[in-house]
Amino acid sequence: MSGVDVIIEDLSTHPHCIHGPTLLFSREVNGENRYYYACSACRDRKKCSFFVWKDELESYINKKISKQIVEHQKSVNHRQLFLQLNKVKASVEENRIYCNTCALLDTKEFLENHKDHDVIENISDYQLEHPSEMLKPLEDSKTEAQYLFSKKCVENFIGILKGLQYKNVICIGTPRIFEYISNDLSCGMNAILLDFDSRYHSFFGPLQFCWYNIFNDYFFKGDSKLVFEDFLKSTKASDTILITDPPFGARVEPIAYTLKKISKKFNKMHKANDLPIFWIFPYFMESHILNTFENFNMLDYKVDYENHPLFQSGKKGRKHGSPVRIFTNLAPKAIVLPAEEGYKFCNICNKWIAQENKHCDKCKACTSKDGRTYIHCKLCKKCVKPTWLHCQKCNKCAQKVHSCEELQFKKACFHCKETGHKKKDCPNINQEKLGNKRKNFKMKSKAKKIKKSL
Repeated sequence: MSGVDVIIEDLSTHPHCIHGPTLLFSREVNGENRYYYACSACRDRKKCSFFVWKDELESYINKKISKQIVEHQKSVNHRQLFLQLNKVKASVEENRIYCNTCALLDTKEFLENHKDHDVIENISDYQLEHPSEMLKPLEDSKTEAQYLFSKKCVENFIGILKGLQYKNVICIGTPRIFEYISNDLSCGMNAILLDFDSRYHSFFGPLQFCWYNIFNDYFFKGDSKLVFEDFLKSTKASDTILITDPPFGARVEPIAYTLKKISKKFNKMHKANDLPIFWIFPYFMESHILNTFENFNMLDYKVDYENHPLFQSGKKGRKHGSPVRIFTNLAPKAIVLPAEEGYKFCNICNKWIAQENKHCDKCKACTSKDGRTYIHCKLCKKCVKPTWLHCQKCNKCAQKVHSCEELQFKKACFHCKETGHKKKDCPNINQEKLGNKRKNFKMKSKAKKIKKSL
């Protein structure tokens, strides 16, 4: 939302909506910043209407919200649904049904209970084990990640994890990865799924699935939080990784805050440095992620989704492939990308890159990001998209047809909070010093990992 900032702070004192602790936002009202609490997960007020100005919080009492919170959490009995799952599994395939209306597995003798409902019949063992391939997308794509990895993409992820020798995987909003690991014993991995979609209660047991909100690190069921902590304790620092695929329209700040909390908890348990993370997000969000995680890198691997025409390769997809990438705190050189799909190794950058990516000697980097081969602009002193031209008035490269006034950056700098420039152009930062700081940070992290492995 334009002109709205999210305030990252301890959520323990924040009021709750049905999706857990709310977030504190600020927006300009009559020339002044005014603060308010709103749902962490739902941007659409029709999905979650909670809203209260911070300066009116003390006088705010909403018994209706409190009642809704209780009812929302009581609406799911995981133990009962797990028993129902085992009952359905014991039945023959021809007798199994799943009601999309009730979000419930059942058998045909109770079909009358689902009259005029949207029902799927003859549920196979494969469908029970891979519910993400059967469940219909939910209506609100702003809250839940509605687009699921393609099968080939899942196989590539598993191949990467095997190559890195990870055995324990924390799947946040990545049911396809979880399903693969849970049903393929030959991969030798263990996983737990944390997801906002409560429908997975019907397919996975209490030790496998946790109903979870990544935007505020909230477990809808208190016992599932203990299950997750037990999972963390049972793992090793050297063989555990977190993979998350949050909704693309989500704010980066609360997700980053949650990932840091989980990493801190994990590091405290195992006396480790960093919990390895794969954050799946569009390439154009790179600056936002790197502003929060300076030790992260964006990989060239294009993450394909099977049910979105813009986030996949091939005839039905975007001309230059999916815009979704992997952001990680692991060393890029250690992550081998599939050569059969055109990925290659750059000996200068010491990492795997996409086929169209070419090393620029002037930038001293492989600069392409959007699936096209970038070209170097001598005036800008950097590589830009091949369709861009240098505008003398703007003194920068841009699309051939553009409004020079609109190119002026009007938002606030991440560093000094002044408007009119980005952090990379901030006059209050020594950019050379910042670059060296990031390099030193990465070198120290690498040295710690090497020392630990000895």
